[in-house]
Amino acid sequence: MVDGAKTIEIIKTRSVESQRSVTYDGRFLVPSDLVEQPNIDMSLLDAILTRRTSRSYRDEPVPFELFEQLVTLASYAPSSCNEQKWKIIYIDDKAILQDLYWRGSASFLKKVRQAFLVLYNNQTDNTKYKDHVQSAASWITTFSLVAHSVGVGTCWIAHLPKPREIRRVFGIHHRFDPIGLVSFGFYQHRVKPRPRKRQSVEMISTNTFDFETLKFQTDKNIAVRKIVGALYYLVPSLIRRRIRHWTLPYEKKFYDEVSD
Repeated sequence: MVDGAKTIEIIKTRSVESQRSVTYDGRFLVPSDLVEQPNIDMSLLDAILTRRTSRSYRDEPVPFELFEQLVTLASYAPSSCNEQKWKIIYIDDKAILQDLYWRGSASFLKKVRQAFLVLYNNQTDNTKYKDHVQSAASWITTFSLVAHSVGVGTCWIAHLPKPREIRRVFGIHHRFDPIGLVSFGFYQHRVKPRPRKRQSVEMISTNTFDFETLKFQTDKNIAVRKIVGALYYLVPSLIRRRIRHWTLPYEKKFYDEVSD
């Protein structure tokens, strides 16, 4: 018989404060310690609790052989119908990363040494729910958790030019879609844990959409940003390069409000 109560108590006791996989001084996590002392046997719960998105990395690049092993482990991620149709374009050419920046990608890319583009075969009959996108997303999540255990930080980047432009830049086969870009490198700094914005009781409804206290943010001007963003990426890349510094203030940033 499954002892559900025991499992619940185990999970309830796990927190950033109680985990022992990553150094924590009461204020900051120090994942950079994992670079010298990798913890590949880190528990999944500890990996989830201590992984943080990283946008700055050590100058020392992650060895390609280590990257290959992380890719292999990440391939155990779930995929639609177990098709496992991922393709990865590894990028360590600074000129390519700079080019992506000038084309209007995330601004911190100009300081990145390594990244990879995740592709997935788009030949699916489930276009309603885009199961190829879901399959690629599960791979990226798995890679990020595995990489964290050996001191490799990651950042999942969706702030990119239109897929057709990315396809052209990298010469991607028409049967594969670019899903996301991930920068990575050895952790450089300590990081501050970020509290979760919602508890489970605020996220769960049973059998129907029944949320009585929905609160939506109204001052992001999303409609306007969509239109301006679409027009921006319609502009030839040569012109985008000339106006790049003017667009930086309008790049999507962190939002700290709690809204649905």
